[in-house]
Amino acid sequence: MSEADMTEAGMSGLTPPPGDVSPNSFVSPTFFVGTLPPPALSVRISDWQARLEHVITAPHVTLKAPGQYRAAPLTAFGQVCGRTSPFEVAIGGVRTFPDRVIYLEAVGAGLKALHTELVAATGPPPGAFELAGYQPHLTLALGWRPLRLDWPEVLASAQEEFAALEAEPLRFTVREVVLFRKDRPGERYQEETRWKLKGQSG
Repeated sequence: MSEADMTEAGMSGLTPPPGDVSPNSFVSPTFFVGTLPPPALSVRISDWQARLEHVITAPHVTLKAPGQYRAAPLTAFGQVCGRTSPFEVAIGGVRTFPDRVIYLEAVGAGLKALHTELVAATGPPPGAFELAGYQPHLTLALGWRPLRLDWPEVLASAQEEFAALEAEPLRFTVREVVLFRKDRPGERYQEETRWKLKGQSG
């Protein structure tokens, strides 16, 4: 499970749970860095989630776990991305972190290399799901979020919907990285900005 997944549940300790936040209190925004799958796969995942009445952050592969990052590390993240060359990623079959997360496997040396650079840019010690604990994945369903079906039925539905990826993973080139942001606990993360990788324009 990634820290981005856990933060959606209020489990990571990076932000206080909603019950501990008064309406007038100030809460620093929380950010994480990720990359997006090809649009066709993203739409397919979102449509599948909609059929299950399952609302979570837009489909992505987390590259840097959530944190209440200030201006300096956010600037450093952009600089790291700007000097990183595009890299290949393969999205494969359905996997699980037992009873908690259903996800698509994400494979690519570039994911771990960029993750390592982003962790180094923050300064503070990495979280539990970084470096040696980093397992790239594309989340499909979170066990603590509302679902129309029982968990075993959700898993069976995911395996049927995305069966083709098990036999033939979807390969694509990552050319940009997204910074996601949410301002308060309990909100969904929204896209804040995009950083082009080295040599990419527009």
